[in-house]
Amino acid sequence: MICPKCNHEQDDTVKCSACGIYFAKIQPQQAVAEPRPARPRTEPAQPGVGAGALAVTALLTAVVVFHFTRNPAAPTPSSPPMRPASAVMQPNTGTPNLTQSAAAPIAAQPAGALSARNPIEAARNATVFIRTGWGLGSGFIIDQVCHVITNRHVVETDGARVATNVARDPDVQARMVATAQQLQAAIAREQQLRRQLATEPGTNLEQLKLDRHIVSMQQELADLPGRLSDFITQKVEGSSHEGFSATLVDGREFTSLHAEYARNVDLAMFQLPTRDCPYIPSGHSMSLAFGERLYTVGNPQGLAYTVTSGVFSGVRGDGEQRVLQTDAPINPGNSGGPLVTESGQVVGINTMVARGMQGIGFAIPIEAVYEEFLQLR
Repeated sequence: MICPKCNHEQDDTVKCSACGIYFAKIQPQQAVAEPRPARPRTEPAQPGVGAGALAVTALLTAVVVFHFTRNPAAPTPSSPPMRPASAVMQPNTGTPNLTQSAAAPIAAQPAGALSARNPIEAARNATVFIRTGWGLGSGFIIDQVCHVITNRHVVETDGARVATNVARDPDVQARMVATAQQLQAAIAREQQLRRQLATEPGTNLEQLKLDRHIVSMQQELADLPGRLSDFITQKVEGSSHEGFSATLVDGREFTSLHAEYARNVDLAMFQLPTRDCPYIPSGHSMSLAFGERLYTVGNPQGLAYTVTSGVFSGVRGDGEQRVLQTDAPINPGNSGGPLVTESGQVVGINTMVARGMQGIGFAIPIEAVYEEFLQLR
């Protein structure tokens, strides 16, 4: 052992016999290399992980989360003018008489079912929470053999059709514009940095990386609409094979479900693999009076089985485009849920909100269910 202090050589490795120093107290100094001064500029981002890729990834994720947890917005209706329901649609002799007495039983309550203290709570017990691989929605049981009604767009499995509808949404278009602006700003910054590097020696490799990254972001910018469409199509179709799930108020969950679609309106129907379900009896939308109290039941933003109320405001449109207008809050996630009278009868299927307005929602009349799905008659 050589003492690092006095260079005395000995066998003892603990203490120097010449100077008396303990070796453990002495730490040899390490030579430290001087750090190389950093360039006063920003290092170029690596291709595929820079601002461009992050912006596009954020858009794709945000659009899916945003769009599939909300209602498809309807344009603000301007014509034809609002009119009483009776002036818009005459009774259809081919549709069964759905009008029931207000004192009629609210729903069939099978053994072990949740008890209801009022008609609205009974309607809530017959509402289902629908979860797909691409979003959330609502539905309601319409008969004792457990048929469920919802909106087609809640359980839609045609990826291309869903992608087209999403792309037309003004809110989604606004997000696309914002993402495109982020990409354009990122491209401009890196082009400026590229020009600076061109005047500095020894930066050829960095210039090459920047060139590649700029081209990559320019391609992302050009392909942004197509990438969004492809992403949504793959998301929907990839999940559609597994089906969707429906959960009841009592906690029962049914999975791998598939729906039948209406041809003419935004409606879908499926049947739960169980027996003796609580259900909401059908009323008649043409008997509604202006100002009549109405209730919605649904799952806005995932808040399962939320009940809200408002009044009947009138009817918009004619024929197959006829919808019920109400100021009962119809929030994202309410799509497919029931619009219910105080006596607990369903008169509509919540489906739309008016864009740019507050407190205006729309529902498809319950009569459309029986016109589209003849097996329910």
